[in-house]
Amino acid sequence: MRIILSTFFLLFTFLASSQKEFNIVSSASIIMDMAQHIAGDKQKIQLIVPIGGDPHLHRPTPRDARMVAAADLVMINGMTFEGWITELIDNSGTKAKVVTMTEGVNAISSTEYENSSDPHAWMDVSNGLVYIKNIWQSLVDLDPANKDYYTANYESYKKEIEELDTYIQEEIRKIPLDQRVLITSHDAFAYYGKRYGIRVEALMGISTEAQAGTNDMTRVVKVIRENKVPAIFVESTINPKLINQIAKDNDVVIGGELFADSIGDEESEGHGYTEMLRHNTDTIVKALLNKGGKAVASQKHSDSNTSSLWLYLLAGLLLIGGLLLVAAKLKN
Repeated sequence: MRIILSTFFLLFTFLASSQKEFNIVSSASIIMDMAQHIAGDKQKIQLIVPIGGDPHLHRPTPRDARMVAAADLVMINGMTFEGWITELIDNSGTKAKVVTMTEGVNAISSTEYENSSDPHAWMDVSNGLVYIKNIWQSLVDLDPANKDYYTANYESYKKEIEELDTYIQEEIRKIPLDQRVLITSHDAFAYYGKRYGIRVEALMGISTEAQAGTNDMTRVVKVIRENKVPAIFVESTINPKLINQIAKDNDVVIGGELFADSIGDEESEGHGYTEMLRHNTDTIVKALLNKGGKAVASQKHSDSNTSSLWLYLLAGLLLIGGLLLVAAKLKN
C-alpha cells in the first residue's frame, strides 16, 4: 500500500511540474510569435509592445512594469532595438532571467552609431534560426520537465524556417539584378538585403526615432531616377506620408505594405514571423518585376503611337494629293 501511495505521489508531482505555467514575457511581437511556436500549449507568452506597435518608440507603462516584475523569464531582442528595456527591467525589481535572442547572430555594424549594431537581425532568416535556438534553450532551462516537448516543437519550426530561407532566395532570384532595389521607410531591411542579394535604400535610419532630412529624400529620389525604380514600399508600423509623397512626385507606385518591426494582426498576411517574411518577399518580387511589364507596355504604347502617326501622315498626303488633283481639273 505504501509503495502504491508513493507511486501515485511521484506521478502527481511529475504531472504537476510538467503542467506548470511560468510567467514568460517578450519585448516584441516577432520574438513572442517565435517563442509561442516552441512553447506550444505548455506556456503562454506575454507581450510588452502590442502587435502593430513600434518597439523603437514604445514608452513603458505601469502595466509593463507589473508584467516584468512578475516574470520568470524575459526575452528581448537587444542591440538597442528596445532602448527603454533596461530601465524598465531595473525599475521593475524583477528577479526574472533576461535572455537576449540576438546572442550569437552575425551582426551588421551600425553606420550611425559607433560600437552598435543593426538590431533587425531576424530579417535574415538564417539569423531566425539563432533566435529560435536561444528561445528553445531558455525554455528548457526554465522548464526542464518539458524538454522533449519543446525540442519536438523546435525541430519542426526549424524545418519551417529553413524552407522559408530557401523560398526567399529562389523568389528574389526572379528579379533581374539591375531591378533589385528596395526602397522603404526606415532602415530595417539591411540583413534581408545582404542575405538575399538586394540593394536597400531607406528614408530613415535604423531607429524610427530618426527623422528623414532633405539629404535623405534627395538621396532616395536620385536612386529612384537613376535605377528607374518602378515601386517603393510603406511599412506597417510607420506613417506612410513621406513615402506616398515621394511616390507621387516621382511617378512610381506604392508596391505594398511590408512588415518590419512587428508582425501583423490575425487577419493580415503577416500574422507570424514566417508569414511576415513570406508576405514581404511576395510583395517585393511582384512589385519590382512590374518594371519589365511597364517597359513592355510603354514600348507597345510607343509603337502604337508611331503607327498612328504614319497613318495620319499618309491620310494627309492622300488628302493633299486629292485636293491638288481637283484643283488641276478645275483649272483645265
